[in-house]
Amino acid sequence: VSLLAVSDNVRAWPGGTGSHKVAGNYSPGFLPQKAAAQQGYDQILWLFGEDRRITEAGAMNFFVVVKRDDGDGLDLITAPLDGTILPGVTRASCLALAGDPEFQKETSLRLHPQEKVYTMSDLAKWSSEGKLLEALAIGTAVIIGPCNRIGYEGKDIVIPGNGLGPVGTALRKKILDIQEGRAEWKGWAVVCS
Repeated sequence: VSLLAVSDNVRAWPGGTGSHKVAGNYSPGFLPQKAAAQQGYDQILWLFGEDRRITEAGAMNFFVVVKRDDGDGLDLITAPLDGTILPGVTRASCLALAGDPEFQKETSLRLHPQEKVYTMSDLAKWSSEGKLLEALAIGTAVIIGPCNRIGYEGKDIVIPGNGLGPVGTALRKKILDIQEGRAEWKGWAVVCS
C-alpha cells in the first residue's frame, strides 16, 4: 500500500468521535482519497496538528518498526489512544503479542511496543538514518498490510523491502493462526476439532 500524508484535511478531532466506528469518521476521507488516487497513492496517511502527528492510514491503525539507537532490538510504534484513534482489536493484539516474551522467543524478535506521539519529521529522520524498517497498516479486514512508500511534501519516503518484513510477517502469521484455529494463545481462542 502506498500512502499520501495529508494534513489539510482531518479524519478525527480531539473530543469528537474518532475513537468510535461511526460513519462520520469516514466521510472526511472521500475527497482526500480521490486526490491521493489521482497522484498514484492507494490510501491516506492522516496527520494532525501543526507538528504533523501521525494518526491512522485510511480507516486503519498505522504502525512503524524502527531500529533502536541502543541496539536492543526494534521499536514497534503506533499513535496513542487519545480519542482520535480507533482502538481496534487487531491493534491491541499486535501490541500485546509484540510485548510478549514468549512471542519474542518464538519469533527471535526483540520488540519494544510503544504507543506514543510521533510525527512526519520523525518518520523522515528515521528513514534518512536507515532506521525505518517497516510501515504497517493494521485493521480488522487487512489484518496487517505493508506500506511501501509515503508521499509527503512532494517527495516519497520509501520503506525498505518488498512487502511485509520480519515483524509484520510474524505478527500476521500468529494472528491468522489464532483466528483460523491452528494455534492457541493464552486464552485468546480455543482450537475446536
